[in-house]
Amino acid sequence: MIQSPPPASDGGAGDDEIEPRPPWHWIGFGTVATFAAWLPLAYGAQAFARSIVVSRFGQSPTREEVDLAFAAMSAEERFRWTASQTLPHVLAFGLAAFGGGYLVGRFGTGTAVKHAAASGVVTSLVALFVSWRVLAEGGVAALVSVVVPLVVAVAFAAWGGRVGVRRRDGKPAEKEKPPPSPA
Repeated sequence: MIQSPPPASDGGAGDDEIEPRPPWHWIGFGTVATFAAWLPLAYGAQAFARSIVVSRFGQSPTREEVDLAFAAMSAEERFRWTASQTLPHVLAFGLAAFGGGYLVGRFGTGTAVKHAAASGVVTSLVALFVSWRVLAEGGVAALVSVVVPLVVAVAFAAWGGRVGVRRRDGKPAEKEKPPPSPA
């Protein structure tokens, strides 16, 4: 459906006359697909993170209650708490980037893993632009909000692109060792 040419009509171009999309178009398609997949995954990640908050503080904790409890935690407990609130979102973003990269690699004519990775770069840059307020605050939070999405999006999109290219080219998902040569 994605690569299928439009039906030929009177005076329209036939199947032989339609040129495939250039690979750089697929960077945009991968970016849009990543955002489309990220929205429901982020919703699920937030529901999971919220369930952790509710299990610890009850149905409607105040900001002060959470801040006091966080201040009373040891460094290890704060780390675990922060990870439990962050990792579901990182995983959701990674899965969405994998899907966008897979789309680029699997259906993009002439695309390579670099095009899938580029869709991850564009996705993270758009996400950073949307969250510009965090960047304006500066400090460690700004650095983390730049580096983590970039690394996650590029790595997972490239991985998805690699899997997609293998599927498009008809190669097996796992690398097979070549048969031993007779000596």
